[in-house]
Amino acid sequence: MNEAFTLAWRHAAGRVFPEDLPMAAAELLARGVGGDSPALCELAGRPGRGERSGELAELLRQAMDELGLPVLDEELVERCRMYETAVELLSGEVAPGDVAAEDWHWTSGNATEAERRFVAAVDEAGCPDCLGAWPAEAARAWVREVMAVAAEVAAADDPRTAGGLGG
Repeated sequence: MNEAFTLAWRHAAGRVFPEDLPMAAAELLARGVGGDSPALCELAGRPGRGERSGELAELLRQAMDELGLPVLDEELVERCRMYETAVELLSGEVAPGDVAAEDWHWTSGNATEAERRFVAAVDEAGCPDCLGAWPAEAARAWVREVMAVAAEVAAADDPRTAGGLGG
């Protein structure tokens, strides 16, 4: 998967804060990614803390353009976030209850059936603390449903490779 694209969608999804963009850009450059992007080089040279987040985000957007990476829209960002979350659930990196804490009210007319079912299953919990009030068997059934739908989402094409970006 393209590491610069990953940084961009993770930033758009709120998983990378603006003040962390310069360090993330520097790490990309250190791994040999994006060195032909003046905007990425400029971003890597910024301190991050105390800077306007809009300026940092704009440098990232310029770097994406310079590197020929696809424009991010809300649907692509949410698909990437959902796919990554499904993979993390299946690997045990994140617990099902933690997923209930995230805002999963996104549904697109282009969403797959598995994506719609994932959102519906996770939203059924209401919140992570709500699960603790459920009868034990109901909570276990919910976890089984979320894991089954996560497996379907993870089995689909990885949207994080948008535009044929590959590894």
